[in-house]
Amino acid sequence: MNAGIVVLGHGSRASVGEANQVVFQVTDMVKARVGHDLVETAIMNRKSGLQDLSGAVKKLVSRGARRVIIVPMFFANGMHIQSDIPEEIEALKQEFPDITIIMTPHIGADSRIADILMERVQEVL
Repeated sequence: MNAGIVVLGHGSRASVGEANQVVFQVTDMVKARVGHDLVETAIMNRKSGLQDLSGAVKKLVSRGARRVIIVPMFFANGMHIQSDIPEEIEALKQEFPDITIIMTPHIGADSRIADILMERVQEVL
């Protein structure tokens, strides 16, 4: 499989280290499931000082990815999903014309999220 995966989170510029850790933790879970290491974390909030989408894609391409699948960890269909991320993807497609770069749908309103929320409610009852 020459497909790389980018787990893309919004991120936070908060000074507490754990503010962005959840995105890295999910990336590790994805790596374990796909069985290869062509998986990178990217953070949209540039003020976080962490790897952005462009950096993640460039890393994957340098390691042999011919396809890059961007998976946004976003619930809402806000400006990042509607315009910021698609604009960055278009720029990356220009930079890497021989690489297929696609984005999955965002998480959105998924019944599995409601299941998790109900599990959390049950945990405190």
